Amino acid sequence: MSIQRNKEKPTVADFTGMKEVRDCLTELQQHFNGNNKKLQVSDVVDDKGHQYVNLVQKGGGVLGVALVGYTYVLEQMGIRFIRLAGTSAGAINTALMTIIGAKKENGIAKGDKVKAKSEEVLGEICNLNFFDLVDGHPVARWMIRNVITDENFSKIVSRWCMRAVLILLALFAGDIVFTGLASKFPWAGVVSMICYLLTGFHILVLLCILFYILYLVKRLKNAGFGINPGDFFYDWMKKLMIDNGVENTTDLRNVASTPVPGLKITGERTDSIDDLQGDVTFITSEIVSQNKIEFPLMAELFKKNINDVHPAGFVRASMAIPIFFESYFIDEIPATDPHIAALWKDMLGVEGDIPATARFVDGGVLSNFPLNLFYNPHIDMPRLPSFGIDLDDEKLPAGTKVEEDAPDDCSNKPQQWSFGGYLYRIFNTVRFYYDKDFLIKNAFFKKGIGTVPLKGYNWLNFFMTNEQKKEMFLQGVRAAADFLKNFNWDEYKSKRVEMYKKVTQ
Repeated sequence: MSIQRNKEKPTVADFTGMKEVRDCLTELQQHFNGNNKKLQVSDVVDDKGHQYVNLVQKGGGVLGVALVGYTYVLEQMGIRFIRLAGTSAGAINTALMTIIGAKKENGIAKGDKVKAKSEEVLGEICNLNFFDLVDGHPVARWMIRNVITDENFSKIVSRWCMRAVLILLALFAGDIVFTGLASKFPWAGVVSMICYLLTGFHILVLLCILFYILYLVKRLKNAGFGINPGDFFYDWMKKLMIDNGVENTTDLRNVASTPVPGLKITGERTDSIDDLQGDVTFITSEIVSQNKIEFPLMAELFKKNINDVHPAGFVRASMAIPIFFESYFIDEIPATDPHIAALWKDMLGVEGDIPATARFVDGGVLSNFPLNLFYNPHIDMPRLPSFGIDLDDEKLPAGTKVEEDAPDDCSNKPQQWSFGGYLYRIFNTVRFYYDKDFLIKNAFFKKGIGTVPLKGYNWLNFFMTNEQKKEMFLQGVRAAADFLKNFNWDEYKSKRVEMYKKVTQ
Protein backbone atom coordinates (compact mmCIF):
# COMPACT_ATOMS: atom_id res chain seq x y z
CA MET A 1 0.00 0.00 0.00
CA SER A 2 1.52 3.31 -1.02
CA ILE A 3 1.35 6.27 1.33
CA GLN A 4 -0.32 9.39 0.02
CA ARG A 5 1.83 12.32 1.02
CA ASN A 6 0.51 15.80 1.70
CA LYS A 7 2.02 17.94 -1.04
CA GLU A 8 1.22 21.21 0.70
CA LYS A 9 -0.02 22.45 4.02
CA PRO A 10 -3.76 22.91 4.31
CA THR A 11 -5.23 26.26 5.29
CA VAL A 12 -7.88 27.13 7.85
CA ALA A 13 -10.26 27.90 4.97
CA ASP A 14 -9.76 24.37 3.63
CA PHE A 15 -11.47 23.17 6.80
CA THR A 16 -13.98 25.88 7.71
CA GLY A 17 -14.83 26.56 4.06
CA MET A 18 -15.95 23.02 3.32
CA LYS A 19 -19.51 23.02 2.00
CA GLU A 20 -20.50 20.39 4.55
CA VAL A 21 -19.22 22.58 7.38
CA ARG A 22 -20.98 25.70 6.12
CA ASP A 23 -24.21 23.79 5.56
CA CYS A 24 -24.01 22.29 9.04
CA LEU A 25 -23.64 25.74 10.65
CA THR A 26 -26.42 27.21 8.52
CA GLU A 27 -28.77 24.42 9.47
CA LEU A 28 -27.87 24.79 13.13
CA GLN A 29 -28.51 28.54 13.09
CA GLN A 30 -31.83 28.05 11.30
CA HIS A 31 -32.80 25.39 13.81
CA PHE A 32 -32.80 28.05 16.51
CA ASN A 33 -33.45 31.34 14.74
CA GLY A 34 -35.97 29.91 12.28
CA ASN A 35 -38.03 28.28 15.02
CA ASN A 36 -37.77 31.29 17.35
CA LYS A 37 -36.01 28.90 19.68
CA LYS A 38 -33.15 30.66 21.39
CA LEU A 39 -30.03 28.61 22.03
CA GLN A 40 -29.56 28.56 25.78
CA VAL A 41 -26.81 26.48 27.34
CA SER A 42 -25.94 28.53 30.42
CA ASP A 43 -27.12 31.20 32.84
CA VAL A 44 -23.71 32.87 32.80
CA VAL A 45 -23.13 35.40 30.02
CA ASP A 46 -20.99 38.42 29.24
CA ASP A 47 -22.09 41.86 28.03
CA LYS A 48 -21.62 40.73 24.40
CA GLY A 49 -24.10 37.88 24.78
CA HIS A 50 -21.63 34.99 24.87
CA GLN A 51 -22.71 32.07 27.04
CA TYR A 52 -20.12 30.40 29.28
CA VAL A 53 -19.52 26.74 30.09
CA ASN A 54 -16.78 24.52 31.45
CA LEU A 55 -15.18 22.22 28.89
CA VAL A 56 -13.47 18.83 29.17
CA GLN A 57 -11.78 17.32 26.11
CA LYS A 58 -11.03 13.63 25.87
CA GLY A 59 -7.70 12.15 24.83
CA GLY A 60 -7.29 10.23 21.61
CA GLY A 61 -4.00 10.82 19.81
CA VAL A 62 -4.46 12.37 16.37
CA LEU A 63 -8.22 12.08 16.80
CA GLY A 64 -7.83 15.45 18.50
CA VAL A 65 -8.45 17.09 15.11
CA ALA A 66 -12.14 16.29 15.71
CA LEU A 67 -11.97 18.26 18.98
CA VAL A 68 -11.11 21.39 17.01
CA GLY A 69 -14.12 20.86 14.73
CA TYR A 70 -16.37 20.48 17.77
CA THR A 71 -15.09 23.58 19.58
CA TYR A 72 -15.26 25.54 16.32
CA VAL A 73 -19.04 25.02 16.23
CA LEU A 74 -19.43 25.87 19.93
CA GLU A 75 -17.61 29.16 19.42
CA GLN A 76 -19.49 29.94 16.22
CA MET A 77 -22.70 29.60 18.23
CA GLY A 78 -21.51 32.12 20.81
CA ILE A 79 -20.27 29.74 23.50
CA ARG A 80 -17.13 30.51 25.49
CA PHE A 81 -15.27 28.74 28.30
CA ILE A 82 -14.46 29.47 31.94
CA ARG A 83 -12.62 26.32 33.02
CA LEU A 84 -10.79 23.99 30.65
CA ALA A 85 -9.43 20.49 31.15
CA GLY A 86 -8.13 17.71 28.97
CA THR A 87 -6.00 14.61 28.66
CA SER A 88 -3.46 13.77 25.96
CA ALA A 89 -4.88 15.12 22.66
CA GLY A 90 -7.51 16.89 24.77
CA ALA A 91 -4.71 18.50 26.76
CA ILE A 92 -3.11 19.79 23.56
CA ASN A 93 -6.29 21.48 22.36
CA THR A 94 -6.97 22.71 25.89
CA ALA A 95 -3.51 24.26 26.08
CA LEU A 96 -3.85 26.01 22.74
CA MET A 97 -7.30 27.36 23.59
CA THR A 98 -5.89 28.71 26.85
CA ILE A 99 -2.73 30.39 25.59
CA ILE A 100 -3.80 31.74 22.19
CA GLY A 101 -4.54 35.41 22.47
CA ALA A 102 -2.56 35.83 25.68
CA LYS A 103 -0.72 39.08 26.03
CA LYS A 104 1.56 40.76 28.51
CA GLU A 105 0.36 43.64 30.66
CA ASN A 106 2.86 45.06 33.11
CA GLY A 107 4.87 41.86 32.76
CA ILE A 108 1.89 39.65 33.58
CA ALA A 109 0.32 37.36 31.01
CA LYS A 110 -3.40 37.94 30.50
CA GLY A 111 -5.84 36.04 28.31
CA ASP A 112 -8.86 37.00 26.25
CA LYS A 113 -11.71 34.62 27.08
CA VAL A 114 -14.19 36.47 24.88
CA LYS A 115 -12.25 35.85 21.68
CA ALA A 116 -13.04 32.81 19.53
CA LYS A 117 -9.87 30.74 19.33
CA SER A 118 -10.64 27.52 17.48
CA GLU A 119 -9.71 28.94 14.07
CA GLU A 120 -6.29 29.98 15.39
CA VAL A 121 -5.88 26.55 16.98
CA LEU A 122 -6.76 25.06 13.61
CA GLY A 123 -4.16 27.31 12.00
CA GLU A 124 -1.44 25.94 14.25
CA ILE A 125 -2.52 22.40 13.43
CA CYS A 126 -2.45 23.21 9.71
CA ASN A 127 1.15 24.39 10.08
CA LEU A 128 2.15 21.22 11.92
CA ASN A 129 3.39 18.17 10.07
CA PHE A 130 2.11 15.38 12.30
CA PHE A 131 4.88 13.04 11.18
CA ASP A 132 7.44 15.41 12.76
CA LEU A 133 6.03 14.32 16.12
CA VAL A 134 7.36 10.83 15.38
CA ASP A 135 10.93 11.90 16.12
CA GLY A 136 12.52 8.56 16.98
CA HIS A 137 15.15 6.39 15.28
CA PRO A 138 14.77 6.25 11.44
CA VAL A 139 14.12 2.49 11.54
CA ALA A 140 11.48 2.96 14.21
CA ARG A 141 9.87 5.73 12.17
CA TRP A 142 9.80 3.46 9.13
CA MET A 143 8.30 0.60 11.14
CA ILE A 144 5.64 2.81 12.75
CA ARG A 145 4.67 4.34 9.44
CA ASN A 146 4.25 0.96 7.76
CA VAL A 147 2.52 -0.77 10.67
CA ILE A 148 -0.07 2.01 10.87
CA THR A 149 -0.59 2.80 7.19
CA ASP A 150 -0.21 -0.64 5.60
CA GLU A 151 -2.74 -3.23 6.72
CA ASN A 152 -0.65 -5.98 5.10
CA PHE A 153 2.68 -4.93 6.61
CA SER A 154 2.63 -7.53 9.41
CA LYS A 155 1.81 -10.23 6.86
CA ILE A 156 4.68 -9.06 4.64
CA VAL A 157 7.13 -9.14 7.59
CA SER A 158 5.89 -12.63 8.53
CA ARG A 159 6.43 -13.84 4.96
CA TRP A 160 9.98 -12.44 4.87
CA CYS A 161 10.80 -14.12 8.17
CA MET A 162 9.41 -17.41 6.89
CA ARG A 163 11.38 -17.07 3.67
CA ALA A 164 14.59 -16.39 5.60
CA VAL A 165 14.07 -19.56 7.65
CA LEU A 166 13.21 -21.67 4.61
CA ILE A 167 16.22 -20.40 2.66
CA LEU A 168 18.48 -21.23 5.62
CA LEU A 169 17.03 -24.75 5.87
CA ALA A 170 17.42 -25.23 2.12
CA LEU A 171 21.06 -24.15 2.29
CA PHE A 172 21.72 -26.52 5.20
CA ALA A 173 20.13 -29.33 3.18
CA GLY A 174 22.26 -28.38 0.18
CA ASP A 175 25.40 -28.44 2.31
CA ILE A 176 24.64 -31.98 3.47
CA VAL A 177 23.47 -33.37 0.14
CA PHE A 178 26.21 -31.95 -2.09
CA THR A 179 28.95 -32.75 0.44
CA GLY A 180 27.83 -36.37 0.33
CA LEU A 181 27.80 -36.36 -3.50
CA ALA A 182 31.21 -34.71 -3.81
CA SER A 183 33.06 -38.09 -3.43
CA LYS A 184 31.31 -39.47 -6.53
CA PHE A 185 30.73 -36.33 -8.61
CA PRO A 186 33.48 -33.68 -8.84
CA TRP A 187 30.99 -30.95 -9.78
CA ALA A 188 29.12 -31.58 -6.52
CA GLY A 189 32.18 -30.39 -4.60
CA VAL A 190 32.02 -27.04 -6.37
CA VAL A 191 28.29 -26.77 -5.67
CA SER A 192 28.79 -27.71 -2.01
CA MET A 193 31.46 -24.97 -1.69
CA ILE A 194 29.00 -22.43 -3.11
CA CYS A 195 26.32 -23.67 -0.68
CA TYR A 196 28.74 -23.28 2.25
CA LEU A 197 29.54 -19.71 1.18
CA LEU A 198 25.86 -18.84 0.74
CA THR A 199 25.03 -20.44 4.08
CA GLY A 200 27.72 -18.45 5.84
CA PHE A 201 26.63 -15.22 4.15
CA HIS A 202 22.98 -15.86 5.01
CA ILE A 203 23.83 -16.56 8.66
CA LEU A 204 26.00 -13.42 8.76
CA VAL A 205 23.13 -11.29 7.43
CA LEU A 206 20.69 -12.79 9.95
CA LEU A 207 23.16 -12.20 12.79
CA CYS A 208 23.61 -8.58 11.71
CA ILE A 209 19.83 -8.11 11.71
CA LEU A 210 19.57 -9.80 15.11
CA PHE A 211 22.32 -7.67 16.65
CA TYR A 212 20.72 -4.54 15.19
CA ILE A 213 17.38 -5.50 16.72
CA LEU A 214 19.09 -6.09 20.07
CA TYR A 215 20.74 -2.69 19.71
CA LEU A 216 17.36 -1.07 19.11
CA VAL A 217 15.88 -2.91 22.10
CA LYS A 218 18.75 -1.70 24.31
CA ARG A 219 18.29 1.80 22.93
CA LEU A 220 14.59 1.57 23.73
CA LYS A 221 15.38 0.57 27.31
CA ASN A 222 17.90 3.39 27.73
CA ALA A 223 15.32 5.80 26.34
CA GLY A 224 12.83 4.86 29.03
CA PHE A 225 10.97 2.35 26.86
CA GLY A 226 9.80 5.03 24.45
CA ILE A 227 10.28 4.86 20.69
CA ASN A 228 10.05 8.62 20.16
CA PRO A 229 11.74 11.18 22.44
CA GLY A 230 8.87 13.66 22.11
CA ASP A 231 11.38 16.52 21.89
CA PHE A 232 9.80 17.96 18.74
CA PHE A 233 6.39 18.18 20.41
CA TYR A 234 7.83 19.78 23.55
CA ASP A 235 9.74 22.39 21.53
CA TRP A 236 6.67 23.09 19.37
CA MET A 237 4.42 23.59 22.38
CA LYS A 238 7.00 25.66 24.25
CA LYS A 239 7.47 27.99 21.28
CA LEU A 240 3.72 28.48 20.91
CA MET A 241 3.43 29.31 24.60
CA ILE A 242 6.28 31.80 24.52
CA ASP A 243 4.98 33.38 21.29
CA ASN A 244 1.67 33.93 23.09
CA GLY A 245 3.19 35.48 26.20
CA VAL A 246 3.25 32.35 28.39
CA GLU A 247 6.85 31.96 29.49
CA ASN A 248 6.35 30.03 32.72
CA THR A 249 3.80 28.29 34.91
CA THR A 250 2.81 31.51 36.66
CA ASP A 251 1.98 33.03 33.28
CA LEU A 252 -0.16 30.01 32.41
CA ARG A 253 -2.12 30.33 35.62
CA ASN A 254 -2.61 34.06 35.09
CA VAL A 255 -3.87 33.54 31.55
CA ALA A 256 -6.28 30.80 32.60
CA SER A 257 -7.67 32.80 35.53
CA THR A 258 -8.07 36.13 33.70
CA PRO A 259 -11.55 37.49 34.57
CA VAL A 260 -14.15 37.82 31.80
CA PRO A 261 -15.20 41.45 31.26
CA GLY A 262 -18.88 42.04 31.95
CA LEU A 263 -19.57 38.53 33.23
CA LYS A 264 -23.01 38.24 34.83
CA ILE A 265 -25.84 35.83 35.56
CA THR A 266 -29.03 36.05 33.51
CA GLY A 267 -32.73 35.99 34.28
CA GLU A 268 -34.16 36.28 37.74
CA ARG A 269 -31.34 34.41 39.42
CA THR A 270 -29.53 36.23 42.19
CA ASP A 271 -26.58 33.84 42.51
CA SER A 272 -23.16 35.36 42.92
CA ILE A 273 -20.55 34.77 40.24
CA ASP A 274 -17.64 36.07 42.29
CA ASP A 275 -16.30 32.54 42.69
CA LEU A 276 -16.38 31.77 38.96
CA GLN A 277 -12.68 31.84 38.28
CA GLY A 278 -11.10 30.31 35.24
CA ASP A 279 -8.41 27.64 35.36
CA VAL A 280 -6.82 24.99 33.18
CA THR A 281 -5.96 21.37 33.97
CA PHE A 282 -3.87 18.78 32.17
CA ILE A 283 -4.12 15.19 33.38
CA THR A 284 -1.09 12.92 33.45
CA SER A 285 -0.09 9.66 35.17
CA GLU A 286 2.92 9.59 37.51
CA ILE A 287 4.08 5.96 37.61
CA VAL A 288 6.75 6.12 40.34
CA SER A 289 4.25 7.04 43.06
CA GLN A 290 1.39 5.63 40.91
CA ASN A 291 -0.86 8.67 41.05
CA LYS A 292 -3.02 10.78 38.77
CA ILE A 293 -1.53 14.27 38.57
CA GLU A 294 -3.34 17.49 37.70
CA PHE A 295 -1.09 20.17 36.23
CA PRO A 296 -0.50 23.02 36.89
CA LEU A 297 -2.40 22.62 40.20
CA MET A 298 0.05 20.03 41.50
CA ALA A 299 3.23 21.59 40.14
CA GLU A 300 4.25 22.44 43.72
CA LEU A 301 4.67 18.73 44.42
CA PHE A 302 7.75 18.56 42.27
CA LYS A 303 9.55 21.91 42.60
CA LYS A 304 9.72 24.60 45.26
CA ASN A 305 9.63 27.15 42.45
CA ILE A 306 6.89 26.10 40.05
CA ASN A 307 8.56 28.07 37.26
CA ASP A 308 11.50 25.65 37.29
CA VAL A 309 9.39 23.42 35.02
CA HIS A 310 8.08 24.98 31.81
CA PRO A 311 4.32 24.44 31.35
CA ALA A 312 4.98 22.85 27.94
CA GLY A 313 6.22 19.94 30.03
CA PHE A 314 2.76 19.54 31.57
CA VAL A 315 1.22 18.97 28.15
CA ARG A 316 4.14 16.77 27.10
CA ALA A 317 3.56 14.66 30.23
CA SER A 318 -0.15 14.34 29.46
CA MET A 319 0.41 13.03 25.91
CA ALA A 320 3.29 10.63 26.66
CA ILE A 321 1.67 7.55 25.11
CA PRO A 322 3.50 4.54 26.64
CA ILE A 323 6.03 2.89 24.29
CA PHE A 324 5.16 5.29 21.46
CA PHE A 325 6.72 8.25 23.32
CA GLU A 326 9.38 8.34 26.00
CA SER A 327 8.17 9.11 29.48
CA TYR A 328 8.43 12.69 30.67
CA PHE A 329 10.71 13.10 33.69
CA ILE A 330 11.03 15.70 36.43
CA ASP A 331 14.29 15.24 38.30
CA GLU A 332 15.72 16.58 41.55
CA ILE A 333 12.46 16.74 43.47
CA PRO A 334 13.22 18.23 46.92
CA ALA A 335 11.72 15.19 48.59
CA THR A 336 13.16 16.00 52.03
CA ASP A 337 11.76 19.53 52.13
CA PRO A 338 9.05 19.73 54.85
CA HIS A 339 6.78 21.88 52.70
CA ILE A 340 7.01 19.47 49.75
CA ALA A 341 6.41 16.52 52.08
CA ALA A 342 3.30 18.22 53.49
CA LEU A 343 1.94 18.82 49.98
CA TRP A 344 2.45 15.16 49.00
CA LYS A 345 0.53 14.13 52.11
CA ASP A 346 -2.31 16.61 51.58
CA MET A 347 -2.76 16.16 47.83
CA LEU A 348 -1.88 12.50 47.31
CA GLY A 349 -1.90 10.92 50.75
CA VAL A 350 1.76 9.96 50.38
CA GLU A 351 3.85 9.94 53.54
CA GLY A 352 7.60 9.43 53.80
CA ASP A 353 8.18 7.85 50.39
CA ILE A 354 8.45 10.78 48.00
CA PRO A 355 10.42 9.95 44.82
CA ALA A 356 13.44 12.04 43.88
CA THR A 357 12.48 11.64 40.23
CA ALA A 358 8.96 11.59 38.81
CA ARG A 359 8.13 9.72 35.61
CA PHE A 360 4.99 10.63 33.67
CA VAL A 361 3.07 8.78 30.99
CA ASP A 362 -0.15 9.54 29.13
CA GLY A 363 -2.90 10.77 31.45
CA GLY A 364 -5.32 8.49 29.61
CA VAL A 365 -3.83 5.53 31.47
CA LEU A 366 -5.78 6.70 34.53
CA SER A 367 -8.30 9.29 33.37
CA ASN A 368 -8.86 9.96 29.70
CA PHE A 369 -12.03 12.00 30.19
CA PRO A 370 -11.74 13.89 33.53
CA LEU A 371 -15.26 15.29 33.91
CA ASN A 372 -15.04 14.75 37.66
CA LEU A 373 -12.79 17.81 37.92
CA PHE A 374 -15.78 20.11 37.61
CA TYR A 375 -18.08 18.30 40.00
CA ASN A 376 -18.99 20.36 43.05
CA PRO A 377 -21.20 18.40 45.50
CA HIS A 378 -22.17 21.62 47.30
CA ILE A 379 -23.94 23.12 44.27
CA ASP A 380 -27.65 22.42 43.96
CA MET A 381 -28.63 24.57 40.97
CA PRO A 382 -25.78 24.94 38.46
CA ARG A 383 -25.09 28.34 36.95
CA LEU A 384 -23.30 26.86 33.97
CA PRO A 385 -22.88 23.33 32.64
CA SER A 386 -19.81 21.20 32.17
CA PHE A 387 -19.55 20.18 28.54
CA GLY A 388 -17.49 17.17 27.52
CA ILE A 389 -16.27 16.10 24.09
CA ASP A 390 -16.05 12.34 23.80
CA LEU A 391 -13.97 10.80 21.02
CA ASP A 392 -15.40 7.34 20.34
CA ASP A 393 -13.31 5.24 17.97
CA GLU A 394 -15.64 2.30 18.51
CA LYS A 395 -18.73 4.10 17.22
CA LEU A 396 -19.49 4.44 13.52
CA PRO A 397 -20.95 7.66 12.02
CA ALA A 398 -24.66 7.55 11.28
CA GLY A 399 -25.48 5.74 8.06
CA THR A 400 -22.26 3.71 7.96
CA LYS A 401 -22.63 0.02 7.23
CA VAL A 402 -21.17 -1.97 10.11
CA GLU A 403 -20.66 -5.05 7.94
CA GLU A 404 -18.32 -3.17 5.63
CA ASP A 405 -16.45 -0.90 8.00
CA ALA A 406 -16.13 -2.68 11.33
CA PRO A 407 -12.98 -4.84 11.51
CA ASP A 408 -13.03 -7.95 13.69
CA ASP A 409 -11.04 -6.25 16.47
CA CYS A 410 -13.71 -3.54 16.73
CA SER A 411 -16.66 -5.92 16.81
CA ASN A 412 -18.57 -7.27 19.79
CA LYS A 413 -17.62 -10.82 18.82
CA PRO A 414 -14.67 -11.62 21.10
CA GLN A 415 -14.01 -14.94 19.38
CA GLN A 416 -12.90 -12.99 16.28
CA TRP A 417 -10.43 -10.65 17.96
CA SER A 418 -6.75 -10.86 17.13
CA PHE A 419 -4.19 -10.98 19.94
CA GLY A 420 -3.54 -7.26 19.40
CA GLY A 421 -7.27 -6.56 19.57
CA TYR A 422 -7.49 -8.57 22.77
CA LEU A 423 -4.71 -6.54 24.42
CA TYR A 424 -6.27 -3.32 23.14
CA ARG A 425 -9.58 -4.21 24.82
CA ILE A 426 -7.82 -4.91 28.12
CA PHE A 427 -5.99 -1.58 27.95
CA ASN A 428 -9.21 0.30 27.19
CA THR A 429 -11.05 -1.45 30.01
CA VAL A 430 -8.43 -0.27 32.51
CA ARG A 431 -7.99 3.29 31.27
CA PHE A 432 -11.70 4.06 30.84
CA TYR A 433 -12.99 2.48 34.04
CA TYR A 434 -12.22 5.43 36.36
CA ASP A 435 -14.15 7.90 34.19
CA LYS A 436 -16.98 5.46 33.49
CA ASP A 437 -17.38 4.83 37.20
CA PHE A 438 -17.79 8.56 37.82
CA LEU A 439 -20.42 8.89 35.09
CA ILE A 440 -22.35 5.89 36.41
CA LYS A 441 -22.56 7.53 39.83
CA ASN A 442 -23.24 11.02 38.39
CA ALA A 443 -25.32 10.19 35.34
CA PHE A 444 -26.65 13.71 34.81
CA PHE A 445 -23.17 14.73 33.57
CA LYS A 446 -23.88 12.65 30.46
CA LYS A 447 -26.37 15.29 29.34
CA GLY A 448 -23.45 17.65 28.74
CA ILE A 449 -21.40 15.17 26.70
CA GLY A 450 -21.27 15.17 22.93
CA THR A 451 -19.82 12.13 21.19
CA VAL A 452 -17.79 12.25 17.98
CA PRO A 453 -18.04 8.86 16.19
CA LEU A 454 -14.62 7.99 14.79
CA LYS A 455 -14.53 4.27 14.15
CA GLY A 456 -12.19 3.51 11.30
CA TYR A 457 -9.67 6.19 12.31
CA ASN A 458 -6.41 5.11 13.93
CA TRP A 459 -5.56 7.29 16.93
CA LEU A 460 -1.83 6.76 16.26
CA ASN A 461 -1.95 7.59 12.56
CA PHE A 462 0.46 10.51 12.53
CA PHE A 463 0.64 10.09 8.75
CA MET A 464 -2.90 11.19 7.96
CA THR A 465 -3.55 12.88 4.65
CA ASN A 466 -5.08 16.34 4.54
CA GLU A 467 -8.33 14.77 3.36
CA GLN A 468 -8.44 12.50 6.39
CA LYS A 469 -7.87 15.49 8.70
CA LYS A 470 -10.71 17.37 7.01
CA GLU A 471 -13.02 14.37 7.35
CA MET A 472 -12.19 14.12 11.06
CA PHE A 473 -12.75 17.87 11.54
CA LEU A 474 -16.14 17.51 9.83
CA GLN A 475 -17.10 14.66 12.18
CA GLY A 476 -16.42 17.01 15.10
CA VAL A 477 -18.53 19.73 13.48
CA ARG A 478 -21.47 17.39 12.94
CA ALA A 479 -21.25 15.97 16.46
CA ALA A 480 -21.29 19.46 18.02
CA ALA A 481 -24.28 20.49 15.91
CA ASP A 482 -26.21 17.37 16.93
CA PHE A 483 -25.36 17.95 20.55
CA LEU A 484 -26.53 21.57 20.61
CA LYS A 485 -29.82 20.68 18.89
CA ASN A 486 -30.57 18.16 21.62
CA PHE A 487 -29.12 19.87 24.69
CA ASN A 488 -31.73 21.09 27.17
CA TRP A 489 -30.35 23.49 29.76
CA ASP A 490 -33.47 23.43 31.93
CA GLU A 491 -33.42 19.63 32.03
CA TYR A 492 -29.70 19.66 32.87
CA LYS A 493 -30.37 21.94 35.84
CA SER A 494 -33.34 19.93 37.08
CA LYS A 495 -31.39 16.66 36.93
CA ARG A 496 -28.59 18.30 38.87
CA VAL A 497 -31.05 19.44 41.54
CA GLU A 498 -32.49 15.90 41.78
CA MET A 499 -29.02 14.47 42.27
CA TYR A 500 -28.19 17.06 44.92
CA LYS A 501 -31.32 16.16 46.87
CA LYS A 502 -30.47 12.46 46.78
CA VAL A 503 -26.95 13.14 48.04
CA THR A 504 -28.04 15.46 50.86
CA GLN A 505 -30.99 13.43 52.10
